[in-house]
Amino acid sequence: MSDSQKLNQTIQNYWQSRSKGYSLSTVDELRSRDNPYCEILKRWLPGNHTDQSALDIGCGPGFLAIELAHLGFNVKAVDSCAAMLEEARNNSRELQIDFILSDAGDEVFANETFDVIVSRNLVWNLPDPQKAYRQWITWLNPGGKLIIFDGNHYRYLSDPNFPNPNYQRTHQNIDGIDVSVMEKIAEMLPLTQFRRPEYDKDTLTALGLTHIETVVMSRVGNEIKDFALMFEKSHAD
Repeated sequence: MSDSQKLNQTIQNYWQSRSKGYSLSTVDELRSRDNPYCEILKRWLPGNHTDQSALDIGCGPGFLAIELAHLGFNVKAVDSCAAMLEEARNNSRELQIDFILSDAGDEVFANETFDVIVSRNLVWNLPDPQKAYRQWITWLNPGGKLIIFDGNHYRYLSDPNFPNPNYQRTHQNIDGIDVSVMEKIAEMLPLTQFRRPEYDKDTLTALGLTHIETVVMSRVGNEIKDFALMFEKSHAD
């Protein structure tokens, strides 16, 4: 097994252990009337989506996939963790969502398949985010939108001036889970070294997308902690 494969397996094992607790937090979010993710999706994706397709990459317990289905999209959702997909199916029993077991960068779909691709708190986990971004862009239809919800997770490990948000204290439903394991994983991940969302904007515009809007969702001290990005793929000539 290569070093990259070992790292991927370690990441999957961690999220496998987090699947139940993460699902409980997701259910709480879905029930909340104060849901900033839903408000951003509604603002960025107005109109009728009955005949449009959407993909949620790294869907976890299904949060964004469920929100997209409520907006009217035909939704597919992928995750590399079987336990997360089981939680996602349980959380979306009344909806028709196609959940697929797959790594984020696998060549699963044909080119120009989706009108919208979304991801939440996945990209920072990726050993090769640029490769994944390049793959996702091929799946977007011309004029399609790529929406990324992510953050400067574990940035403090590479930047001593970046505040430590203390995940053991701030994460919910993690009884019995040692989140310091993720610190060890994050030390090996490339995006721990980069300031975001600047990295994502530079990378995706270099790959040909147009940056439409950035929303800062939360800060720790004066630094950006969580953000949302929307990009658009140009129409074919």
